[in-house]
Amino acid sequence: MITEIYVPIVNNFHIGTFTEILENDEIRIERRLFASQEYTELLVAHVKLIRLAPKGKMLIVPVEVIGQMESIDIDLTVLARSNQHVVLSGKTRQVENIRYQQEPLSVFIYYTPLPYEGFELDPQETDRTYLFVTSVDEHQARAKQSFHYASSERKPNELWSSHVTLWNNVWSNAHVKVQGDDELQRQINSAFYYILSSLPPLFTRSEHKQFYGLSPGSLSRDGFDGPDDQDYVGHSFWDTEIWMFPPVLLFYPTLAKEILSYRIAMRESAADNTRLFGYEGWRILWESARTGVDVTPDICPQVRLYQMHIIGDIEFATRQYVAAAGDQKWLLSERDGDLIYETARFWSSRAVYSDKKQQYEILNVMPPDEDAEPYKNNSVFTNAVASLSVNLADRISGITKKTVPKAWLDIASNLYFPFDEASQTHLEYEGFDLSK
Repeated sequence: MITEIYVPIVNNFHIGTFTEILENDEIRIERRLFASQEYTELLVAHVKLIRLAPKGKMLIVPVEVIGQMESIDIDLTVLARSNQHVVLSGKTRQVENIRYQQEPLSVFIYYTPLPYEGFELDPQETDRTYLFVTSVDEHQARAKQSFHYASSERKPNELWSSHVTLWNNVWSNAHVKVQGDDELQRQINSAFYYILSSLPPLFTRSEHKQFYGLSPGSLSRDGFDGPDDQDYVGHSFWDTEIWMFPPVLLFYPTLAKEILSYRIAMRESAADNTRLFGYEGWRILWESARTGVDVTPDICPQVRLYQMHIIGDIEFATRQYVAAAGDQKWLLSERDGDLIYETARFWSSRAVYSDKKQQYEILNVMPPDEDAEPYKNNSVFTNAVASLSVNLADRISGITKKTVPKAWLDIASNLYFPFDEASQTHLEYEGFDLSK
């Protein structure tokens, strides 16, 4: 029986594969793990045993079977169990908002059980590969079909080979090449890998589904059992459109459109939220998830109420998509083109006229500087993206045939931007102290 093992680990971003190597004097174990690009329902593991000792001895690697892991998010039930597969079904424990999501989300999981007797190499075997497949989907039939396809109809290496080919296609389609700085190259590759892994695959056989947002921390939850208030809990907010969207747009414009599709899919809750606060158009909220309603943690209520520059941030990303992709079909789609028009409508209803300044103002907001709380007036960043939002709606009106009211244009061209004459500096917000 094998007990002493050496453990090097490699994560190969180029082919989307995690490899763990365990070795002693008698045996080498290579565990290869990948989330399939070909079938997005599948998580696949290959465990290959390679004999290092002479033939003639049975080699057994013990396996510790931990058992069914409980989920803090899903109530799981075992539907079936055999030597070939285990089937689980479950429903999410919470409904995010009953108005937009009437039922908990369903999940079905098929997976290959571990061998309780351990991994074995017969006395005359030089190597053996074990295949472990996990298939997850909201529809049981699809989860089952993908599991059996990967487990029964494909040889273990075929699924991995297709996965590697598809990742190679992704990188050959576009990538950043840095000369003379290997560390920077690794960081860029790593960043792109994690962003691309959180987006729908470019090349897949799986059914296209609605994309539900790109979070700066992906779906991580501060480790296995850390507090939710220390990370982003999978939520989407301005990081998506301001920081992650531009490189995705330049290299993978179809994926950039997927990012925008999430905001458009949340249009009903955005419109309802605007009416709740007495404005018009779409007020997209600071942090959102499945339904588009506000999911900002309770520890930062000021952010939830006042950091509305996210609406302009999303419009700014839309402006970039229109300019880079020239996608008139997207603009002419009522569902898609409304993102531009309705955010412009919001800003026009949110601005107020100041008789004293004889200009329009946007009051009671939080700028990107979250230390400027609880709220400020005339954030220069917020006013700038608001003005750009209205101007974009006007610029595309020749294509969309949606005329932007003159009143909106008057507001956009006459917004107040705090400015310090002595230093010739735009202030972050009205009353900002340049000495600090």
